[in-house]
Amino acid sequence: MTGTGTPASADVKRDFAVAPLVNYISGRFSDPSLAIGAEICDANTAAPLQAQFAASPDTVEVALASADACWKAGHYERDEILRVTALESIAAYLERPQVADEIGRSDALTTGIVIGSARKFARMLPLLFRQAAATLREGALRKTVPGPKGDIEYFRRPWGPALLISPWNGPTPIGGHKLASAIAAGAPAIIKPSVWTPHSAIHMVRAAHEAGLPEGAVSLIMGDRRHAQPMIEDQRVQCISFTGGLGGGRAIARACADHFRPLQAELGGNNALVVLEGADIAAAADGIVFGLANLNGQWCRALGRVMVHRPLRTKLVDAVLERLAVLRLGSSLSDQSQMGPQAHARQFQDLNNALDDLRQQGGAMHMATPLPSLDGYFAAPTLVSGLPLESTLHEIFGPVATLLEFDTESEALQLANAAPFGLAGYVFGPQAGALAFAREMRTGGVKVNGYSLLALNGDLPRGAWALSGLGEEGRRETIEFFTGARVVGVSPQDTLGA
Repeated sequence: MTGTGTPASADVKRDFAVAPLVNYISGRFSDPSLAIGAEICDANTAAPLQAQFAASPDTVEVALASADACWKAGHYERDEILRVTALESIAAYLERPQVADEIGRSDALTTGIVIGSARKFARMLPLLFRQAAATLREGALRKTVPGPKGDIEYFRRPWGPALLISPWNGPTPIGGHKLASAIAAGAPAIIKPSVWTPHSAIHMVRAAHEAGLPEGAVSLIMGDRRHAQPMIEDQRVQCISFTGGLGGGRAIARACADHFRPLQAELGGNNALVVLEGADIAAAADGIVFGLANLNGQWCRALGRVMVHRPLRTKLVDAVLERLAVLRLGSSLSDQSQMGPQAHARQFQDLNNALDDLRQQGGAMHMATPLPSLDGYFAAPTLVSGLPLESTLHEIFGPVATLLEFDTESEALQLANAAPFGLAGYVFGPQAGALAFAREMRTGGVKVNGYSLLALNGDLPRGAWALSGLGEEGRRETIEFFTGARVVGVSPQDTLGA
């Protein structure tokens, strides 16, 4: 599944270096001192870009103490004007053309997403901070309501220091949303980005530093899951926002359980796309190809399973393969590419292992996309048919989806709801029937007759059902996650025995 190793195309530049790794604690930057023994590589060529380093235990302790002191001082959580001003300052910093370009190119190199998508995420990043500032200005954390003896105050205050753990596949939009929301909430934030893709977090922290936030309001710790574990278990961390795999989510949930610390977790999903009788085959095929290839199949709402009305199966597969045959899989740094490589060698190997396992179980591979002549982690988008239902229920993170057939809509619904996940779903068919079907899918969101990256409405929450996670994310929802409610007002006095 790799290329042959001939030189990269001439339109790909090789003069770009990723940002140096840093920790940021108590308003100061420092070099991470512990070598992890692995390297961040160019996903297109497998060439090393940077050695991975982690913060020392002493550095982690200073970050925890600094965040705890910031919270206990109380000024940061009460000063909404300071936080609104800081959020807008961070946005302005991230809007600088050089910063946006560096973030986009870093993401393209290290995650493998094509440069066009990486640039869109980089341009989206400052909007997340401006949106959080606007939400504060709208009074999201405070209001008054009538009471029996005058107005009652309803306001929200941060639980305390928050640990923000972002994944390697969406470091910029996911990490930016977490940080902007934590700042808006007044929760001192300790950022732990993926060891594979830490660079946009470094830029965000430099922006926070220039914004003049108080010491301890934002910290950045380099390292992998071993270096995150002490922070996860430390009781000075009052809440955790985690996006990642199911195993990591379970471990964090256990660590939070004894002390009932709030946990927001998005853990991915094995998302179903259902093609009903009467569906537009061309539209469904477009949706399947987008679900497989967009962000290289490495995103939480990517396509995992296809269910098709049996008489439509052959036409649908033919239409998908026709589109895959002309899909431009190539260097993520090329503007001509529509899809790039997998992010790193471990992900690439896991994907190949999963495909080998499906072959051994009798799966037939349907693929048509030519591989580029590059030595990176390239995988062709693939549909796998001929498997029993039980072989299709586990998520394969990458450009792979299993294919099942059905005869009735009730059978289709059983298939769609069979997996123990519930993040996203997609239905293609006559609109009224497709909408009715979508309402019965046990998942956080369903899109009908279209497959798009962004939410249907940015003001609505993004839910996670079953093993896809805990809680809801959104413009207001994530800010509220970092906070608890307080209600204060003058009360009437009841009398005993009345």
